[in-house]
Amino acid sequence: MGRVVELPPPPVEPIRSPEVTFRGERAILLKGPAGVLDARLFGPSDARYAVVVCHPHPLYGGSMHSPVPLSISKGLSERGDVAYVRFNFRGVPKSEGMHDHGRGEIDDVAAALNALREHAPGASVSLCGHSFGSWVGLKAAGREPGVDRVALVGPSIRFFQFDPKDGAPFDGRLAIFLGTEDEFCDPEEGKKLAEILGAELRLFDGFDHHFMKSRRALSEQVVKFLLPERSF
Repeated sequence: MGRVVELPPPPVEPIRSPEVTFRGERAILLKGPAGVLDARLFGPSDARYAVVVCHPHPLYGGSMHSPVPLSISKGLSERGDVAYVRFNFRGVPKSEGMHDHGRGEIDDVAAALNALREHAPGASVSLCGHSFGSWVGLKAAGREPGVDRVALVGPSIRFFQFDPKDGAPFDGRLAIFLGTEDEFCDPEEGKKLAEILGAELRLFDGFDHHFMKSRRALSEQVVKFLLPERSF
């Protein structure tokens, strides 16, 4: 897949999306290993499905309110029998701790998984992440038992190592959602990644890394993957 390169220097003050709370969501504080994590919890305790949603890179403005994870969360909120947690990684406003370059962030995902399992103990649990969030989420899924599916949205393979040998491999169902105009992973790189991970690859013609062409179209496909037995 080529050599992983260093990220460019992050902005001193990253621009973040404004806070959004959907109807039915509750603002909660997760108990993370580096302190509390700002989060939103949605869905009933008897939910059939449960999803942890992970946001893009914190140092470049990523948060749980970023457009792609926000759109996917909204899509999940429109379905029945679903619970989810979206949260801010350590060091993002209202979450304690400092950015840990993906190491401690794996523990943050684990904290979100634990909270979701406590809330909806009978649910089938999956993970969904955008860019940096897909990389960290996949690593957490390989380490944490009982994760059914992982959706990798816009995996930035030029910056993050997705090699299954790098940490515990994930043996559940995987799907990659990639725009053909993605700036950090082109279709050929996406195909190679899918082969290495044993993942499905779903290409979106003319879409960039942020899926600006239609985030609704992306959300619909991701939700269908995460909730496989639902009737849509």
